[in-house]
Amino acid sequence: MRHLETLRFRVGRRGAALLFFALLDVIYAASLLSAPTSGPYRFLAAILPLAAWASLWAAVGILCAVQAFLPSDRAAFAAAMLIKVVWGMVQLAGWLIGDLDRGYVSAAVWLALAAFVHVISGWPEPARRGR
Repeated sequence: MRHLETLRFRVGRRGAALLFFALLDVIYAASLLSAPTSGPYRFLAAILPLAAWASLWAAVGILCAVQAFLPSDRAAFAAAMLIKVVWGMVQLAGWLIGDLDRGYVSAAVWLALAAFVHVISGWPEPARRGR
């Protein structure tokens, strides 16, 4: 239990958020590696191969994981926002041109999550209490 408390003290709340985004992005990357290139994924694969999409998501996840432990985390928050905005806009474009039946739903989820990342990125780290 003490190790978890030490980790929480070391990464802080912003770092904890980045670790959450790291986990989300890496899991999403893994899901894209096993996704079929048919159905809704056909549209995405026409833009970039799913392995390339997965690489982008994984790179962002790794950056978030690394910068969670560093004093400077701006690049991780920016990348976490960017990948979600790009993904949301691609989903929205797919819906608008008729290739993704319910792409507006995915677009709303990913764009809202990107906005949430933006909000968190502006929060200062709370002052740490002495021991």
